[in-house]
Amino acid sequence: MQERDKQGVYTVLKNNTAQLNNEVWLDNGLGAAVWTNSHGSASYEKPGHHTLSFYLSGGQNTKRCISGGDMYGGENKLCLMPQDHRSSWAFADPFSFFHFYFEQKHLQDFAEQVFDKEGRHIELKECTFVDDPFVIQLIRQTMMQLDWRSDTDKLMMSHAQQMLLLHLVRRYCQQPLFFPPVKGGLSPQNQRRVADYIEAHLPQTLSLGELANLVQLSEFHFARMFKASFDCTPHQYVLARRIAKQKPCLKKISSP
Repeated sequence: MQERDKQGVYTVLKNNTAQLNNEVWLDNGLGAAVWTNSHGSASYEKPGHHTLSFYLSGGQNTKRCISGGDMYGGENKLCLMPQDHRSSWAFADPFSFFHFYFEQKHLQDFAEQVFDKEGRHIELKECTFVDDPFVIQLIRQTMMQLDWRSDTDKLMMSHAQQMLLLHLVRRYCQQPLFFPPVKGGLSPQNQRRVADYIEAHLPQTLSLGELANLVQLSEFHFARMFKASFDCTPHQYVLARRIAKQKPCLKKISSP
């Protein structure tokens, strides 16, 4: 998100009564945050980015103020706030929520790279307090279980964000897109290139985009082809290699 857009949802919350509990910003510009809030209100005036909001706890007395009748939230409810939308919210009790921040460019690139479709006209739908079992599972069982400060877990967070973007493009965009089948894994040469690079940079921070660039693939295609080749995700592979590197040192320490 470009320099935390001054009119953006993130900035409005930072300047409001909300408390920021956790956040992570990846090299590809995607961001996630966990907030708590209690009594007050917030208004968003044409933010320059999209926001997915998911209620982790509470929210029954959190409402979106609209003409024709207010709408009330609750645990596991999902809201989608597209860029340039306008909305006003009021809250009367403590609640916590997860935010996923992304830009129109992320949707466009995803449509073009993953679905091989023109992405200029893709449009995110606006949704307020809907139920989505896939989002519930992905956020609660994957994204919220990771250590967002861990370099290794950031690989998994990046992969989870790609899955979330895929779901949004398929279900919540005006232009219907159909998921292409997997077309095999990485070539033997690219498998060696990626494995050698990981081995040479194990002590360092490794990002999904960095690994994908080695073989000139999008992050999404790389993650899928890597799993087809290595039978695990990049995050799982890097973690396993780091553990394997540590074992000889642990044996020396434990020896009498």
